[in-house]
Amino acid sequence: MKILKRAAAFLTAAALCWSAPLTAHADFYQEPATIKGILINSEYEVAMAAELGVSQVITNFPISWAFDPSRMSAYESYLNALKRANISATVILLNDWEAASYSPLLLPVSEPVGANYYAFNTLNEDGLRAIRDVANVVVDRFKNLVSNWVIGNEINDGQAWNYIGAMDIDSYCANYATAFRTWYDAIKGANSLARVYIPFDFRWNVGQVEGFKFGAADMLPRLNNLLRDTDYGIAWHAYPQEFDDPVFSDDSYALDQANTYLINLKNLHVLTDYMSQADMLSPGGVPRHLILSEQGFTSLSPAHGGECQELQAQCIAEAYKAAAANPLVEAFMLNRLQDEQVLLDQNYGFGLIDLEGNKKLSWDAYRNAGQESSTPEN
Repeated sequence: MKILKRAAAFLTAAALCWSAPLTAHADFYQEPATIKGILINSEYEVAMAAELGVSQVITNFPISWAFDPSRMSAYESYLNALKRANISATVILLNDWEAASYSPLLLPVSEPVGANYYAFNTLNEDGLRAIRDVANVVVDRFKNLVSNWVIGNEINDGQAWNYIGAMDIDSYCANYATAFRTWYDAIKGANSLARVYIPFDFRWNVGQVEGFKFGAADMLPRLNNLLRDTDYGIAWHAYPQEFDDPVFSDDSYALDQANTYLINLKNLHVLTDYMSQADMLSPGGVPRHLILSEQGFTSLSPAHGGECQELQAQCIAEAYKAAAANPLVEAFMLNRLQDEQVLLDQNYGFGLIDLEGNKKLSWDAYRNAGQESSTPEN
């Protein structure tokens, strides 16, 4: 009853979005000048991103926003500001619990389970219809503004970031593939030039561990079998082994071998070597698009005596250099522009700007990184 009441409260406003007919097909892709990018989530940050010299931005879109006209208008304004600044936009589509207040069928569960985000509901035809409906609204609104779309977040962690309930890896991959294809068809139907990505964290060869978590090495061949006819890409999170330690060069779990536990900037070639295999190539016979869509390097590390701005700056420069040296990397998205208290509480000082608005040493390090490099030809 509570869900129905909240949904009814927004019925009139939401209808303004949902009743609009689909407009003409777009052919839009904003080619970035370099791989350099960063996470921001608001229009006021666009000027700072431009000052930083990034060519790309990655940004979150909780699905519940699709039902709120004011949110949709604000997000459209934000994306337009990026376009005017000649910054390419990558949007992460996140199925938040709040979306159930407007369209309960979008969620695969009827009650929240404490996950950060949920899988899109592919468990029944009503759920698929709800996905198609929201996909058409979001994609049609932003098709001339978004170059890249990421479907979900860290899908190999089905406990925290893509919750759908307990199931074996084959069933889990089949459900994600169905959700991906539903969004993919809507995106490509509106803009054939847009690119669509499957997101993973850095865990590679771990099998299945507690809490419905899987290794990307086990998921990728299954997803490839289901989606090989699509031009899917990979969005990888190349964090250091320990999030509260910016140094990745000595990570003991990132090995130069196929059975490594994790893949980050120390051993990125393991991933690109795998994706260069004949069976993993795109329908066009070339390696699939790869973006490093999230990695952060802290300036607050107990392992290095607390405040360590110089070390953060050094590690960011090294990480960017490693990414730029790999010809298959099309984006390096740094997490994040400015610190957030909830992250600092865990010693995750990923920002280039502190809470008071002061630029850290890493600001100049990242602004100056790879000024001579550019994106590889695609």
